[in-house]
Amino acid sequence: MTSTPSYNNDKVVQGEVEYPVTDPASGAFFQPDYKKNDDLKLMLDGSKDSLKLEAMKRIIGMIAKGRNASDLFPAVVKNVVSKNIEVKKLVYVYLVRYAEEQQDLALLSISTFQRALKDPNQLIRAGALRVLSSIRVPMIVPIVMLAIRDSASDMSPYVRKTAAHAIPKLYSLDPDQKEELVAVIDKLLSDKAPLVVGSAAMAFNEVCGDRMSLIHRSYRKLCALLADVDEWGQLTLLNVLTVYAKTFFPDPNTDTYSSGSEKPFYESDSDGSSRRSPSVEPDLRLLLRAAKPLLQSRNAGVVMAVAQLHFHCGPAQELPPVAKALVRLLRAPIEVQSVVLNSIASITVSRRSLFEPFLKSFFVRNSDPTHIKLLKLEILTNLATEASAAVVLREYQTYVTSSDKAFVAATIQAIGRLAVAIHTETETCLNGLLHLLSSKDEWVVCEAVVVVKRVVGGGASSAQAAVSRAAKLLRTDRLAGNARAAAVWLVAEHGAKHPRAAAILAHMAANFAEQDELVKLQLLSLAVKLSITQPDTVPLCKYVLSLARYDASYDVRDRARMLRRFIDPEQGGLLTQYAAHIFCPDKPKPSIQSNFKDREQYTVGSLSQYIGTAAAGYRALPPAPRAVVGGSLREAATAALNTQAADDTQKNKTFYSEPDSDGSASTSSGSSSASSTSDESSDEEEETNTNQQRKKEEKIKETNNYKSSNSGTSDTESDSEASSGSDDESESSESSEEKKDIKKEAQKERPKSEVKENKNEKSNLELLLELDEVASSLPTMTPTCGGFLSPPTAFPPGVGDGDAITPVGPALVPAAQQEMIPRVMSRGLGATRRWSRAPHLYSHKMCAVELCFTNHTPDPVENIRVNKKTLTGARSIHEFAPIPRLGPGASASGTLGVDFADSIQPIEFTVISSLGEVSVSITPPVGELMRSVTMSESKWDAEQKRLRGMTECNKQAAKLEDESAICKRVFETANVACITSTGNLLRFAGRMTSSQDLVLLSVKVDEDSTTVTANCPNMAIASLLANQVAQAFARE
Repeated sequence: MTSTPSYNNDKVVQGEVEYPVTDPASGAFFQPDYKKNDDLKLMLDGSKDSLKLEAMKRIIGMIAKGRNASDLFPAVVKNVVSKNIEVKKLVYVYLVRYAEEQQDLALLSISTFQRALKDPNQLIRAGALRVLSSIRVPMIVPIVMLAIRDSASDMSPYVRKTAAHAIPKLYSLDPDQKEELVAVIDKLLSDKAPLVVGSAAMAFNEVCGDRMSLIHRSYRKLCALLADVDEWGQLTLLNVLTVYAKTFFPDPNTDTYSSGSEKPFYESDSDGSSRRSPSVEPDLRLLLRAAKPLLQSRNAGVVMAVAQLHFHCGPAQELPPVAKALVRLLRAPIEVQSVVLNSIASITVSRRSLFEPFLKSFFVRNSDPTHIKLLKLEILTNLATEASAAVVLREYQTYVTSSDKAFVAATIQAIGRLAVAIHTETETCLNGLLHLLSSKDEWVVCEAVVVVKRVVGGGASSAQAAVSRAAKLLRTDRLAGNARAAAVWLVAEHGAKHPRAAAILAHMAANFAEQDELVKLQLLSLAVKLSITQPDTVPLCKYVLSLARYDASYDVRDRARMLRRFIDPEQGGLLTQYAAHIFCPDKPKPSIQSNFKDREQYTVGSLSQYIGTAAAGYRALPPAPRAVVGGSLREAATAALNTQAADDTQKNKTFYSEPDSDGSASTSSGSSSASSTSDESSDEEEETNTNQQRKKEEKIKETNNYKSSNSGTSDTESDSEASSGSDDESESSESSEEKKDIKKEAQKERPKSEVKENKNEKSNLELLLELDEVASSLPTMTPTCGGFLSPPTAFPPGVGDGDAITPVGPALVPAAQQEMIPRVMSRGLGATRRWSRAPHLYSHKMCAVELCFTNHTPDPVENIRVNKKTLTGARSIHEFAPIPRLGPGASASGTLGVDFADSIQPIEFTVISSLGEVSVSITPPVGELMRSVTMSESKWDAEQKRLRGMTECNKQAAKLEDESAICKRVFETANVACITSTGNLLRFAGRMTSSQDLVLLSVKVDEDSTTVTANCPNMAIASLLANQVAQAFARE
């Protein structure tokens, strides 16, 4: 009897390679004897280059996904001798990743890498050098040093760039090679290729960042190549040139400095620019001019580096364009906003006028995270003046009603700072703070009382008003414990001489035993001060002390035992004579300063400035010299470059057949003074002046038309402009050179009146950085925008219209806390959670879950943190910051970031502390997996037509007559934004947090029923959302 063959045979044959049954493609993936990566080893051991190439692609894909492929190292390293270029490049990529881990096997191929350094293909040469520098074995240091020295003279700029990247690796392996590496760096800094210059600057910064004298010879060439270097190379090069300028050029803002040479570096600079700003050294002016176009860069790091250069080395009169560029970065991601706002907050402490025109750009929005709100609030407080104080106070009036406790507390403190800084608004601020004393929130009253103390200081009228309000609140017994203690402290501090103070003490002494411990301590302080300022109240004060003598709290008893000697002369002795000096001294009026005042000492945009303290490895900028240093060295280097450039130009003219070749354009920038004196170049300029003048007039017309028709642009349009790439930047740098030549000829031909009119016109750079209209039209958290339940504010025409889909803040943030960890299961440590409906700071794909831990035990709980995480698929967790200590009865909050991957499956993890470990499970409602977005009605209808069919789900629901009730039920169920809130068809929109899939929800109100329709590319999401909204309508 013959056996029937099965579908899963013993071997699967493909091409000339036989795969065992354990290969995933054979269908036996789930067999227990599956061997990892055996198929890849067979493919690498084969004879066909196509199979090897496919295997290497799969291996590189594994590495890109974060999987460990180190067990394939012996099979991969054997293919380093492959003649196929594609296979060899991928092998080099693999070896760069694992050469440090498998040093012994990598050493076996040293001879192969040395031969590859002479390969005709530049990619192979660069890859071999990269692998050699990645093998961290001291015995091959001479080989690597020789390879770097030879590659630094290679004909390919790509190989020379790789040599620059290999220098820091060799320096970290053997610091004794520093002098030889410095010589190679000096050679690479003189390179003419923009591809090499950025990497050379990086190597210079890592190996010999303190030897700024090496830059003398290449300084002017580096300035000329700055616009052509890649973005990250520009960032490194700008940092190096900033330190160089601070080291060798005097500060142009000092009154004692005046340049010895009045002649500008370029002749085209004699048009009056020197009259607008103080005299600047020509070499420093060259750097500032080369860096200014980079303010338009799409890389936020480059813009910050240019701002750093102008702030520390440039004239103060030329900083307004820099301020505009920084304001433009406020439309970048949240991480970039945090760094930029931190730098702006530090700058506004000393140079407030730079950002005063952009006051509305710093208004807080509902969708901003808490740390962004606090930074904007700090900037608004720094920018407030007598003219803008009314606008800022109206903003603060809205911020106080926010649900964010930290933000509200900071707003109250900001009101106090305004009251102290702007004397004309002191009474207005104080009235608002006194009004907050009647708030129902205990923490608002506590914060307001502390700020009132700072405001009133030694002012008699202000203190009397504050004490009267506090006394009235204490007599009504409406304040909570902490707020009542703060009010008693205010009366004791500023109202001890007030006649009502004794009445307050008598009123609260009647129920002294029922008061909180903190209130009792403050009442004892009030009793002592009353006995000093009002001697007739001594019997009342002794009565309060006698009550405290038998109190249950030992802190109260100890305090009463100590203070009794100040009231009773028989027991106190000499203490009663000095009681007034101890308890009622003349205190100076408090001065409130910005928290960012001490950060001015750090470099703008640095990590040290961001965290407020010197970070590891931070190097402060050196002080500016009194006179120019190294000018003769730069002049000598420039003369040598000019001679070499002239020789190269002559060779190019004799070699190429075309006389007007553009090949020497890059060298002409470094030798502009020499080429401008030649007769040939002057003749060519005269022949092309007419055409250039016509081009300039057309550009001016187009620019003016653009400004008049597009005064405000949406975020989508600005992103498309920013993504135009480096082509636009190179065009702008070329056009700036053309403008200099055109400007000289135009001044000769035009009358003086026309020249004066042209001075008032804005340059292209200023027009591109014009953000006043756009910033003022964006939705902010102003009183005119209403509360959290109001519909989104409509954009003005030309801003945000069209097909844009814009994320907005949540229409409703649930305030209910849900129990996450019962205190019974965790031995007294309880925890609750709340959906904040905001993306997490770590990733926009994560939902932010606010956690609140409460210690119900009599002992402190230590080291509360996430321990084990059970994750499946693409889901992930970003842990909350560990809580080192939680006292008895205390509470602490944290924010947990969770990427649910658009799934409502529960996510499980454990929370460990000194009490033990407890399991936690969080099941998300489908409505919390999305973020609200807004769009036009036409855009909503078009997207819904696209999501018809299987991606649509309809559910019948109970009828609700009131449209506001429908919106409220929808907002309670899902984090969506309202598109239309009136009529028979209500439209809502959102996006899934993880996959960014669009979610459309509509509620159609008929005569007898209500139809809920959900559209989403994820059919499960659409069905779940429609069901939950329909169930919400049925709730009473």
